[in-house]
Amino acid sequence: MHSSKISTRVVPFNDLDALDAALAHGDVAALLMEPALTNIGIVLPEPGFLEGLRALCTQYGALLLIDETHTFSAGPGGMTRSEGLDPDIVVIGKSIAGGIPIGTYGISQSLADRIKAHPEADLVDVGGVGGTLAGNALSMAAARATLSEVLTDDAFTEMIALATTFTAGVQQVLDDFDVPWTISQLGARAEYRFARPAPVNGTASNDAGDDDLDEFMHLFTLNRGVLMTPFHNMALMCPTTTKSDVDLHTELFRQAINELYG
Repeated sequence: MHSSKISTRVVPFNDLDALDAALAHGDVAALLMEPALTNIGIVLPEPGFLEGLRALCTQYGALLLIDETHTFSAGPGGMTRSEGLDPDIVVIGKSIAGGIPIGTYGISQSLADRIKAHPEADLVDVGGVGGTLAGNALSMAAARATLSEVLTDDAFTEMIALATTFTAGVQQVLDDFDVPWTISQLGARAEYRFARPAPVNGTASNDAGDDDLDEFMHLFTLNRGVLMTPFHNMALMCPTTTKSDVDLHTELFRQAINELYG
């Protein structure tokens, strides 16, 4: 950064002391975060972390902005609901429309009142930013179908149960072969990382990456009829996922681990 003016501070996940130090300057307008890291692999919050950061934001007058674009796999209402979070702002991306470009956000009543009371707030043009926030018939139809058929209480109950079975199957294989990997579950989503214990921040999760192992695991399952995500080793259950799908992955995972560690 060439300018002496700092506009952004980066804080390691699960580190309340570092967050305290970053906010203590008194010039931070908002903390933007996922309640669990996802793009670097699933990194779950440690006990007390989410409660602590909410308290620190309140203490130092910073708004808490929660990005639930990926983490609403935790269940209806995402982690904001399941963990009892109290964000000032919450955003969700195009997954709420099954991948069709769309975006949605919400703000607390107290923040809404502050915005409305601001004499210079431009409340007319801020909605015309285009892109994922530009409403159109296709986006709205996709969102309606996703919300009514996929992101329902009943569907989540089954999807989370399948993810739990998926996680248990992978963990059993790791235990049987004493493999130094871990698997983390976030509601209907599960992902294994090449590290034990599980990474607690983005740097540790990045360091656990292994391109050769990724390629091997992806090709091993793909060649036998199971397509994992092309990034990481993540499985996201959907309403059409079946117990037999999960069992097939568990068997193929066991075969792959046997090739590597047997």
